Amino acid sequence: MNTQVEAVQTYQGKSSVMRKLVWVSPLAMLVSAVVNLGLYAAAGIIFPEVTAWSGAGAGQIVGANIVYLLIGSVVFALVARFSRSPARHYLIVATIGLLLSLALPIGAAFGYGAPGAPPASVATAVTLSLMHVVSYAISVPMFNRLALN
Repeated sequence: MNTQVEAVQTYQGKSSVMRKLVWVSPLAMLVSAVVNLGLYAAAGIIFPEVTAWSGAGAGQIVGANIVYLLIGSVVFALVARFSRSPARHYLIVATIGLLLSLALPIGAAFGYGAPGAPPASVATAVTLSLMHVVSYAISVPMFNRLALN
């Protein structure tokens, strides 16, 4: 008696991915914003100059999360639409986006931050960079796992 087990990965259609993205995207935005606000508050307790810096506040953190993850959602939708391997390709594109986005907090430490804001301290630049990494670490797996499966 021979028994064969066949592993089949079912990939749902492109329209299914778009329907799922309608709820996955806001969920990723919400979770990322909440975690980043917690990180901002914790960093502000340890390093008071983080919350004292005028270039970032709770409103900017939530707003930036929404804008950047909205852009990430559009990019994900495009990658899912045109790619044969959307999870892998989105991971690559998102990683490049993360690396490019780190120029903003690093630039703020060198005085290229928000208009009228003083240069950010090292603790502030590290905190802002960690927020970018946290958003990436939350949103990329959510998009790849929840929207594609």
